[in-house]
Amino acid sequence: MTFLPIAEEGELSPFSEWYTLRDELVPLIGERALLLFAFAICDEFGGVPSADYFRARLVESGNDVENPQVTETEQLFLDLGARIVRNPRDIATESHPQLESAFSPQLRLLLVKFAALMVATNIVTTVGRAAT
Repeated sequence: MTFLPIAEEGELSPFSEWYTLRDELVPLIGERALLLFAFAICDEFGGVPSADYFRARLVESGNDVENPQVTETEQLFLDLGARIVRNPRDIATESHPQLESAFSPQLRLLLVKFAALMVATNIVTTVGRAAT
């Protein structure tokens, strides 16, 4: 038994917006970058179920999660994901010039929305597993 109910097939999933944002982001940044971004958020949050899920997806696609070989842009995703969890107030101050030159305003907005949803997902899965 879990603490929180799981949506049954046909019901509106509480995570349905995650799929919508994923579908918007993948054409813009690629599947691997999205997985790295999501993993960085979950790993920094300490959300074991979610981090394990994204770790497995990365490993299945041939990535070394412990020592990833990433592009400069992918490193921005890793850093941004971790910073959003650690201290979201400092994102604009610490990373603003880099992020502004690398990503359009629309992409930055989508990334932050996706990150917020990832944090919420981690909270739901953490609370839901707390009573199991």
